[in-house]
Amino acid sequence: MIFVTGDCHADFRKLNTKYFPDQVALTKNDYVIVCGDFGYWDGSKQNKYEIGLVAQRNFTTLFVDGNHENYVSTEEGFLGLNELPVTEWHGGKVNIIPGTDNVIHLKRGEVFDIDGVKILAMGGAASHDISDGIIPYGPNWRKVAK
Repeated sequence: MIFVTGDCHADFRKLNTKYFPDQVALTKNDYVIVCGDFGYWDGSKQNKYEIGLVAQRNFTTLFVDGNHENYVSTEEGFLGLNELPVTEWHGGKVNIIPGTDNVIHLKRGEVFDIDGVKILAMGGAASHDISDGIIPYGPNWRKVAK
């Protein structure tokens, strides 16, 4: 079975049984796909802890990167998504998140065959965040004067 959800930003409470009771009957052959902004940020104890909790779930967690992931790390001992080893999985290229075997980054532009369903991984956009919300933007995601 395949379930799909949106951004987590490393706050994985929505994957708890309180909010997602169906997971009790799932196995590692069932999938939850997080569509962007999963929360792969840094090598901090907190981020590793949160991702470790996701890895303990009964299901396999897949995610497509968003504009709030760490792609290239400046942190010693931590690899960004673009620095992780690439492997083949269900017909497409992925990164297995270190320390897990069931938290998997689906690389952009890859097509996967999961439970007989073809899935295209499309990544996030350039960040448009500012402190008070979404800014008006123009070509190349540049701020447009109001």
